[in-house]
Amino acid sequence: MAQEKRSLSITGTVRSEQGDGLPALIVVHELGKGTAADLDGRFRLEGLNPGNYHLHVTHLGYKALTRTITLTTNDLELDLRLSESAITLQSLTIEANPFKNGPVEQSQTIEVVDREFLEKNNAGTFANALEKLPGISTINTGVGISKPVIRGMSFNRIMVNDRGIKQEGQQWGADHGLEIDPFDVDRVEVVKGPASLIYGSDGMSGVINISPAPLPREGTIQGHLINSYRTNNAMRSHSAMVEGNEKDFVFKGRVTLQDYQDYRVPADRFVYAGFELPVFDSRLKNTAGKERHFSFMTGLRKNWGKTTVTVSRFHQKAGIFTGAVGIPNSYNLRHNGEYGNIEFPRQNNTHLKVISNTTVQLKKNWLEIDLGYQRNQRREESLPHIHGVGPTPEGNLALYLDLDTYTANARFNHYINADHQSIIGIQASFMDNRFGGFEFLLPMFQSWNAGMFYFHEYRWKENVILNAGIRLDGARHQIQAHEQPVYDASLNPTGETVQRNPDIDRDFANLSGSAGMSWIFNEHTNFKANLGSSYRIPTPIELSTNGIHHGNFRHEIGDANLTSERSYQADLNFTHSLEKLLVGFSPFFAYYQDYIYLAPTGRFSTLPGASTLWEYRQNNAVFAGAELKFQWAPIPGVQASLAGEYVYNQNLDTRLPLPLTPPASLLGSIELSLPQTTRILENGYLYLEYRQVASQNRVDRNERVTGGYGLLHAGLGWELLVAKSPWKFQLSGQNLLNTYYFNHLSRYRLLNLPEQGRNINLHLKIPITLKSN
Repeated sequence: MAQEKRSLSITGTVRSEQGDGLPALIVVHELGKGTAADLDGRFRLEGLNPGNYHLHVTHLGYKALTRTITLTTNDLELDLRLSESAITLQSLTIEANPFKNGPVEQSQTIEVVDREFLEKNNAGTFANALEKLPGISTINTGVGISKPVIRGMSFNRIMVNDRGIKQEGQQWGADHGLEIDPFDVDRVEVVKGPASLIYGSDGMSGVINISPAPLPREGTIQGHLINSYRTNNAMRSHSAMVEGNEKDFVFKGRVTLQDYQDYRVPADRFVYAGFELPVFDSRLKNTAGKERHFSFMTGLRKNWGKTTVTVSRFHQKAGIFTGAVGIPNSYNLRHNGEYGNIEFPRQNNTHLKVISNTTVQLKKNWLEIDLGYQRNQRREESLPHIHGVGPTPEGNLALYLDLDTYTANARFNHYINADHQSIIGIQASFMDNRFGGFEFLLPMFQSWNAGMFYFHEYRWKENVILNAGIRLDGARHQIQAHEQPVYDASLNPTGETVQRNPDIDRDFANLSGSAGMSWIFNEHTNFKANLGSSYRIPTPIELSTNGIHHGNFRHEIGDANLTSERSYQADLNFTHSLEKLLVGFSPFFAYYQDYIYLAPTGRFSTLPGASTLWEYRQNNAVFAGAELKFQWAPIPGVQASLAGEYVYNQNLDTRLPLPLTPPASLLGSIELSLPQTTRILENGYLYLEYRQVASQNRVDRNERVTGGYGLLHAGLGWELLVAKSPWKFQLSGQNLLNTYYFNHLSRYRLLNLPEQGRNINLHLKIPITLKSN
């Protein structure tokens, strides 16, 4: 008779280096389940199968610990020791490393932030909240539309992964924001440097991984309400979340509503095309917007693994400054007294996602499968134009882009022994794009992508970990020709057409790889090095566009003969960490072969109503720079930090800098923990920040120089016990000195429009417990 399979357990104690028990949180990564140790540090995890697991152990005031353990036929008892650290972020684990084995083992530079960080640095959009990290900046269009930049690169050169699925939202446009609910993000890990090996094309400059929070504990139903108000544009944000776990059936739902009015700038006039124009009431007309988001996750967690399905919908309706399309004048810049109106021109965007995530245990190995469907609908609406190519169109739909994306990823994590482990992965996607409206920019296309990779990690010595991998990819773009009807002087059809773009059928194949090392000198010092060759397949917009892109104020034209970009990159990272001090330095260098970019031709467009002609070109280029991170806790309750970044690039053919390069900047801050004066006020803090941004004088041809500036921010927060529930309050202010400045990466910089003035933010988070175990 076969012996019945017995479930196993892990018991143990979490203690400080002095031997004191710690009520730490212990999470089994692969299963998303965890438990909290008691006041003596004792814990127990039950119902585990034999196999290989990664335990993440965290406790505030101590460095995070990741331990790889193997269960065979007997229960396991552990004695875990945590090192004290006054540096807050050291209590966070890093999981972007594909082997999930700790923050020092991976060879790339990774920044990680959690929900608390994002709430404290709430700036209205998800991308703007990440700007506090060194090496991260954003391209903005007003206050509701922003996209991330890593080390001077954006668009299709960085990837945003939401729950393992690459976000596809027409990210080639500077005026196309990142469609992510800022309140529906629990954890973000930013991988800097070449990441095409694991993630595929578009990961050549970095990856932003949005990871869900650990699944709720068994027998609990809980949630929270978040309300915030920003004074500059009267932004009102409300978000409600509830999650629970009933006998390993898990669920989580969220609804978010945001409304905002035209925002204020510290100016009453601006200069555009040599004309001085007014800013009435110091508000930029038609920069109001509203957002409606929801998400729902449900699934199962068992001892064999876990499976979840998440459905989310992001919807945003945002006005575009009245002078952004066409030539602004005093008449159309005047307010009608309603600052919340969303007039023309505007964007009306919807992003629907259905994502399935499954992790299955196969003895000591794990199989991860991510499946996704996305539908991105982008409507750009404006008053009709007569461009001399046809009759006046009906309706206000200038451009409609409708993109369906299907994605499938699978990874087999193979545990060989204590020194060797590997990952074999396959990825595939299919995109189908359609368009409409009375303007033409991007044709209909279908795109197939598929790739496979092998990645291996070898612990050469106890303190030296090596890794290397190789990847093979293939892709195909099928782009349909677009024929524009020709009309006579009386706007009658002639029966003839003009071809705006030809049929394009292109195949691409790429081989890429990387190798890295992490050298752990001792428990305080770590040196990393990573060498990689990445690639990027040219997008359909780069191959086939031929139209007026009002978002960038120019006529853009593609090149059907573009080849794939190739990069050769080197990244270093040095970290020295003590109980009260953290110093990190991350230099990088990259050579890009056939770098794709938009360049002015010096000619005027042949399309009526357009201005200059810009075309996609390829040249070789170099990027170099570094990030510096310094954190110091000189005395209990005081923490100071300094973060700096610098990016240098050059087009090796024109000998000019590349456009939209972020200027060097330095962010200094000090945070004080406030003493507890009453039993109902806890965890109070006060912080002060100052960001100094240098002038950007290294600009491309026809790109404006931008002067430097300094910004002062401050914040105050505390917890108030209401019926034994900790309500979190925060009062913060940005640009407290109401500084007049230009953001070099802002789309409105082209119009000489300054950024937001003083902004005070009020934030309240109310936790809700419906059931506890």
